[in-house]
Amino acid sequence: MTRRGAWLRYGLVSVLLILIHVGALWFFSDGVYHGNANVPLFKFPEEVDVLYILTFTPLFIGLKYRVYDAAVRAATRNYRPRAAVVCFVAGYVVALAMDVACLVAASRPIADSGLSILGSVFQTPLALLVAGALIAGAGMQNGRPPETGPAPFPGR
Repeated sequence: MTRRGAWLRYGLVSVLLILIHVGALWFFSDGVYHGNANVPLFKFPEEVDVLYILTFTPLFIGLKYRVYDAAVRAATRNYRPRAAVVCFVAGYVVALAMDVACLVAASRPIADSGLSILGSVFQTPLALLVAGALIAGAGMQNGRPPETGPAPFPGR
């Protein structure tokens, strides 16, 4: 969980999500629904809002993972037990799966598909927040002062 690794993860997640979003747009433009909302495949590149795809995913979705990385690093400092790393990766994977589902749902040519992109903004931070809270709790547990006083009697 180094700083260079966090920026590398941010870049990889951004590129992965951009490719998934463009791939889903292309898949659904191929005539899957056979309706008026479909974009003919030969018009696909000109009908895609490239500025939206290249700015929304890295800024609103990718930066969420960058903030998650920074928060986990601040909570754990140099304390990195295996359980914290597993929880960190699990939070990352769950949020990434939710983001992919939201991007694919937003790529469908139906009237309310634009609302499904809001899941990436409002729902997936909750998964990252839960994982971050578990990691911060483990970090705080490690940082608390040792208990003082008499040792407990072994028979009790």
